[in-house]
Amino acid sequence: MAKKMGGGCARQAWNAILLASAAMGPMTIAPAAQAQDTAARRFDIPAQPLADALVAFGIQSGLQVTANGAPLRGIRTQGVSGTMAPVQALSRLLSGTGFTFRITGDAVTLERAPQASGDSAIRLGPVRVEGQGTASGHFSPTTDLAATEGSGSYTASGPSMTATGLSMSLRETPQSVTVVTRQKMDDFGLETLADVLEQAPGVTVTRQGSAIDFGSRGNALNLRIDGNRHYTSAPWYFLTSSMYSLDDIADIDRIEIVKGSTGLTDGDGYYGGTINLIRKRPTPEFQASLSATGGSWNSYRADADISGPVNASGTIRARGVAAWRDAGTFRDHESEKNVMLYGTVDIDLTPDTLLNLGVNYKHRVQRGYGATRPVMAYNGAGDFIGLQPRSFNPGAPWAGYKQDALNLFGSLEHQFANGWTARLQFGRERIETPEMRVGVLGNDHGNTYRLYFPDVWQRNEFVSAKLRGPFDFLGRTHELVIGAGASSSRTRNRQSIGLHLSGDQFPYDYAAGGAAIPRPTADELAGTAFSSDRWFTKRHHVYAAGRFSIADPLHVIAGIRVSSFDQRNHSDAYDFYNYSLRERGVVTPYGGITLDVLRNVTLYGSYARIFQAQNALDVNGNTLPPLRGITYETGVKGEFFDKRLNASLSYFWMKADNEAEATGEYVKGTTQQAYRPVMGATRRGFEVEISGEILPGWQTQGSFALNDSSLNSASRNPKHQFKLNSSYSVRNGPLAGLSFGGGLRWQSAISVANTAVTLRQDAYWLADMMARYQVNERLTFGINADNLLDKRYFSGVTNFTDLFYTWGEPRNVKASVQYRF
Repeated sequence: MAKKMGGGCARQAWNAILLASAAMGPMTIAPAAQAQDTAARRFDIPAQPLADALVAFGIQSGLQVTANGAPLRGIRTQGVSGTMAPVQALSRLLSGTGFTFRITGDAVTLERAPQASGDSAIRLGPVRVEGQGTASGHFSPTTDLAATEGSGSYTASGPSMTATGLSMSLRETPQSVTVVTRQKMDDFGLETLADVLEQAPGVTVTRQGSAIDFGSRGNALNLRIDGNRHYTSAPWYFLTSSMYSLDDIADIDRIEIVKGSTGLTDGDGYYGGTINLIRKRPTPEFQASLSATGGSWNSYRADADISGPVNASGTIRARGVAAWRDAGTFRDHESEKNVMLYGTVDIDLTPDTLLNLGVNYKHRVQRGYGATRPVMAYNGAGDFIGLQPRSFNPGAPWAGYKQDALNLFGSLEHQFANGWTARLQFGRERIETPEMRVGVLGNDHGNTYRLYFPDVWQRNEFVSAKLRGPFDFLGRTHELVIGAGASSSRTRNRQSIGLHLSGDQFPYDYAAGGAAIPRPTADELAGTAFSSDRWFTKRHHVYAAGRFSIADPLHVIAGIRVSSFDQRNHSDAYDFYNYSLRERGVVTPYGGITLDVLRNVTLYGSYARIFQAQNALDVNGNTLPPLRGITYETGVKGEFFDKRLNASLSYFWMKADNEAEATGEYVKGTTQQAYRPVMGATRRGFEVEISGEILPGWQTQGSFALNDSSLNSASRNPKHQFKLNSSYSVRNGPLAGLSFGGGLRWQSAISVANTAVTLRQDAYWLADMMARYQVNERLTFGINADNLLDKRYFSGVTNFTDLFYTWGEPRNVKASVQYRF
């Protein structure tokens, strides 16, 4: 068979072979390839006879297609055009033809599609994918082309839209993108968002008491779920720290992390990057599993996952996930209970129209809550208080909260015959905290913070729409996405005033911990005043972005977003929280370029911006202009071993303009501090990352990152960081079914200082371990150990004039069992 095709004679020869095979016996198109390859690529197949179109598909995809005597003569297709995965392209090519297909290993076989009961319409049946690797026998494909569940891989082969809204592979995206797959989460027992980010390349996790901060490149990260913005900045920091970070992720397929400014898709926010959690979708075939875990500090967890078709034709598919956790921690009298319920349904309204609806419910109970107060090391005078044991908890046993969150969401997607896709997304989230009790040691002078929040609630709502697809210009095919959206967030709470205790009211030994803090009595609560605090934020945006094919190896990505922002705050307790912010028509441009220097190696460069509204005032009482975070990045990316391995090297330079700096003056007519905007606070560095299969059965993900900053506050974050996770699965011999591996985490020193003394955590290493044994195709046992060498280290240091630290987690072990149906 010829390896190259060209000219009319070659095409006529292919057509003759194709039609003869279709009429007389099995028909094969194109050389064998990895059929499970889901990476997006360019397809341009016009409307024509189906037999001719399949020839073109075989050439453009590199896949082997077999029609076992299928009568293709006289059948036409509407064609397919655009950038997409081969499976999606073939589905569109066969739409309305009466055929579906089955994938087994590297073979694609055409089959007659089933007829919907009750009418004469032919529907495209579910696509079967078999033999995708060690885990694929338990998993069925979904409508999410980039799904990682069942891939057995630590890298993503499908497209990502987190950075730009365009559907591009990791190599085609001109920014650093890290993907933590379902396989890695399962292998290393990662149960919460905080667990995942501890292991995620290029991400720092800093703890301040019970609060958890996520960052990248020296700045905080934004949060999205299924591409939609979620609000991680509730008015009070310890309210913020109670949301999302401890959520169970049994319902999540993968977590994508874009490093640097993401103003094109976020509008306003932090310029460290964005976390995007992608939920699991229903499967066209039945699958189910049960798992149970037990570990250190009396920690227990169980989860169940069931998915499959609801009706005989498979046009309605549903999935349900439930998780329960009851766990202590290494701190005295601290515990938490979590329940997560997730349900979603996919409905094929037509062969080209998909409706998805879902609900997510979360219930959390936290006890021994230390809020944002870490453990004191030095007071403001520089006196050393002494290190407390790792079990020390400055929070009171009676402190804590109950929280319920209900998230309703959905999407409607339609695929047009010309390759364009329209998508509408909507959702509403309600978070209720009926009572939050805070009791925490302030410092060694006996200052104790006691707060009651009898009613805290938050409402988040969003709607967005986008249109994405290919278009032809100057003889080349390009891709465009345009979109618009609106969102709002409302928060209300009541908080106690006057329950704090000073040293003379409550003298105690600091080493006694939070257990010594007296709980407010009923009389104290009856006599205290309560504030009424309200916060409201509203956003609107429109955006457009395109990927323009300048030449076969050269592409330019350009986009622009225009955002409007409103925020109104009111607090009875604190005057400085009373302000209104309004921004109109803020423009955040985006630019990128990629050059394929080899078939699987790409050079890239990008420019991205994001903004943050500010409440600081200048001397004339005017609000400072928005803080602008600007990221320049350049690097090289590669795909190797049939795209089973991704590697990248990036260099970034980041600048913050309009940073607020105190002038030493007062706002005219007030006693309020005045500020001026400062230009050019900078960060720069590089990152090397690798993810995927480096040898058969050997999966790895790791990175080395350097982040250098001109800001004094940068010492709280490590300048250097190294993370590596790796596992090996034995596929043959007496140990077949055994997987084992480990992880290494290293970071350079961090520190904080006041005028008298510096608190420093030197560089340190952490080691983790995992092992799993698959007894048979249904039953699997596993064990995980974190901080295997029991390193004592600070997971965060804090300057409140007094200097504080938060202990990192000691060695802990858990065992698990999983059964698949």
